[in-house]
Amino acid sequence: MPRTVVVTGASAGIGLAAARRFAEAGDRLILLGRNESRLSAAAAQLPGSVPVRADFADLDQVRRAAAEVRSACDRIDVLVNNAGGLYRGPRSLVVNHLAGFLLAHELEDHLRAAGTSRLITTASLAEAWGVLDVDDPLRASLAHRARWLAYGSSKQANILFTREAAHRWAPGGVLPTAFFPGLVRSRFASSSPLFMLGKLVPVLFTTPDRAADTLRWLADAPASELVPGGYYFRRELFPATPRSTSRDRAARLWQSSLEAAGLPSVR
Repeated sequence: MPRTVVVTGASAGIGLAAARRFAEAGDRLILLGRNESRLSAAAAQLPGSVPVRADFADLDQVRRAAAEVRSACDRIDVLVNNAGGLYRGPRSLVVNHLAGFLLAHELEDHLRAAGTSRLITTASLAEAWGVLDVDDPLRASLAHRARWLAYGSSKQANILFTREAAHRWAPGGVLPTAFFPGLVRSRFASSSPLFMLGKLVPVLFTTPDRAADTLRWLADAPASELVPGGYYFRRELFPATPRSTSRDRAARLWQSSLEAAGLPSVR
């Protein structure tokens, strides 16, 4: 029986590259994206895929998208939380962390229905300079007026979410992991002059297809080869800062994210 794979941020970059690989393996795809024309073009490349449009800056759209996904399948074998972008202020935490957190909770029953499933989140080395308030992640912060600091905080949240999800969900058959894709030639950060300048130095960047290799490996590798809550780069465990691996901070962020997403406090 083919797997059902849900990919967010699937209309371009790493998400689209990973979706192509899943399709080549015969997996059934549900693609989530913000831009309707790009999402339609991606779905046209992948016959049989189901496109679901949602702007992750709007949590009501995330909820509606989750309902569409639930109605399109009876189980989810792999959920890829890949959607994200470079934004100032609370929007960065909403798009890059809270929307994926909410989506995973809304689809938790379908992940458990698969028996054994994977939850894979695209994180980043940027977590190292994050200044995340785990008790109030959407709090207005002077530091978050700088897009890269806000982005770093959101990536810190991705790793903390992965660790706490592993603690809570791995015993029930859901295996959460995160990965750093490297610096990728894609639409990401196209409004950042520094990032775009770096693309002129080819050795610093990789292609979306190569960046998606670790993602695909995390979806396919035997569970015994993976560490629940692990953070990977190029198929190897990768170190993160203590702020992103603290069990206490992970548990506190989970609770504050439940509240921010309007979810029940005991989950």
